[in-house]
Amino acid sequence: MTGPVEPQKHRKDRTGPQAKPRRLWITLLAVIPALFAAGTAGAFWTGYSLHDRPFAWYNSNRIAATAERAARDLSPVVVVALGDSALRHATLDEPGMAALAAKHGVESLHFLRIVHDHARIEDFEPLLGDVLKLKPALVLLDVDLLFAERGDFAGLRRYGAHLTEVAMLGRSYLPDQSALQYAKPCHSVGPQGWTATAADRWVETRDDAVRMNDDSPAFERVRRFADQARAAGVGIALLLPPRPAAVEERLYGAGNGYRPAALDRLSGQADLPLWRFPDSALPKPAKASAFCRNGMLGPEGRDAYSAWLAGGIAERLSHPRVEEAALQ
Repeated sequence: MTGPVEPQKHRKDRTGPQAKPRRLWITLLAVIPALFAAGTAGAFWTGYSLHDRPFAWYNSNRIAATAERAARDLSPVVVVALGDSALRHATLDEPGMAALAAKHGVESLHFLRIVHDHARIEDFEPLLGDVLKLKPALVLLDVDLLFAERGDFAGLRRYGAHLTEVAMLGRSYLPDQSALQYAKPCHSVGPQGWTATAADRWVETRDDAVRMNDDSPAFERVRRFADQARAAGVGIALLLPPRPAAVEERLYGAGNGYRPAALDRLSGQADLPLWRFPDSALPKPAKASAFCRNGMLGPEGRDAYSAWLAGGIAERLSHPRVEEAALQ
């Protein structure tokens, strides 16, 4: 005999209401990690996009402060220099440059130097309009701004390394903008500090952060700014901050000249003259020992470069201004 048949209404329905919470939990377990990953990626990208904004804000305030100081002089002379952090190590701060310029007969010089680590022209574009509003007599540009490129991947990797330092070493999330513009000069090392291996390592590190492309579209962006400056009566000159001889040889060849293809592209650009720091400005024994381990000029080299640059500024300003020359 068969036992009593279980009534239909008491049988468990495995596809009924009791299965819905199980499916819901499975769905949540699959969706929550995806949402977390998407949120993390979004936060990372937002932070990366906004991380450099303080650079523009800080230097906009510096430009405004320069305008206020210049307005208090009867005949102010404003010179703005834009470039890589090597430019900071190569030049004295504003009061020092003003004192050097005064020795060459340029009174009331207001020298505004704005630098960015591994600089590209894109870093300065939010500031260029304000720079022209200063009506400077001269804008000096690091020549590498015409060719420097930094891909998104390199930028993301750099930002990721910065976040790691924030988490592991307790570094500040926002870079110290004052230190970026006014950090103390480094300590120079002797010739033994710049072996072939050290030079190769320097070039490799630089290439990881920013690459030089002779066909870079940055050239035309700088060219457009130069045209705007010329229309506003502002002169432009290009600077090539010096580097250790071993580094220059790897960057530019045994002749220690600038990249040939880059020079070809600059030829015919009469309003973009390239100012080169002559080797004669440093005694030969001092040239090898004028640099720090990071490839920047030390105090002795900084003094020599600043004196040379102040003389170049004075000579350039002794010529008719752009708009006056255009009328002759």
